[in-house]
Amino acid sequence: MPIELVIFDVDGVLKQVADPYTLLHRHFGLADQGRQHFQAFRQGHITYFEFAQLDAWAWRGRSVAEIKRVLRSTPYDPGAFQAAQGLKDRGIPFVLLSSGFDLHVEDVAADLGAAEWYANILHQDGGRIVGRMTVRVPFGGKGPVVRDILRRWRVDPARVLAVGDSEVDIRMFEQVGHALAVRPRSETVSRAADATLPDLTDFITFLDSM
Repeated sequence: MPIELVIFDVDGVLKQVADPYTLLHRHFGLADQGRQHFQAFRQGHITYFEFAQLDAWAWRGRSVAEIKRVLRSTPYDPGAFQAAQGLKDRGIPFVLLSSGFDLHVEDVAADLGAAEWYANILHQDGGRIVGRMTVRVPFGGKGPVVRDILRRWRVDPARVLAVGDSEVDIRMFEQVGHALAVRPRSETVSRAADATLPDLTDFITFLDSM
């Protein structure tokens, strides 16, 4: 059954750096604070919405241009552009779905030519971060977003391929007919996928073999 749509996670899949939040915290000297925020969320002391606001507040006043430079400096997967071009050559659209944020994902979408993207929104004003985030893709909440994508694209889930690397992508895998783990971060992710690849270099070969 031919693939009609591909949904990519971004961080750890199309980009080699797995966590843009940690990357920015380290850049701004806030690594300890960022870890505390995430631990509080994982331990159930705060909601994901509250966690996102704490991270956004930690970056308030920072330059949007500087943040974009930091994120843009992170390397792409060695096969990312080849995969994107191969999909275009075959007339297969692809969508980016990330629990990261727009300042990163929108640039990746533009670079690769994605049909559309979904990510959290880091609010800005006058070229500065205002300290607030709109959560569109919560941690572990990709399943409902994928269902919305499938409805909007009017595509049979059996004809959709999802590509991810972490346990939060398993909910994405469950909504579609085909799942590929790229650089999977755990055996749990590998088991949840139909196949695994070390990077995207052989992505098109894999796609053509389906």
